[in-house]
Amino acid sequence: MNAEIIEKMKTMKFYGMLRAFRSNLESGTMNTLTTDEMVAHLIEEEWDDRYNRKIARILLNAKFRYKASIECIFRPS
Repeated sequence: MNAEIIEKMKTMKFYGMLRAFRSNLESGTMNTLTTDEMVAHLIEEEWDDRYNRKIARILLNAKFRYKASIECIFRPS
């Protein structure tokens, strides 16, 4: 059953859900969560994954001349 779910997530390109589902299977936390909590967790992970991929794509398409991060610019003392 879990193999079918994993294959369907791959086919539907739900990579965030897939990663969260696998980590829950490995850690055994699926038994401690209610159905609502599990669905909410999977949806939240998928949302975060899509948002992070969107930001990465936007930054790549912006074609900035220099790669910089806030850590390179600002160093709190």
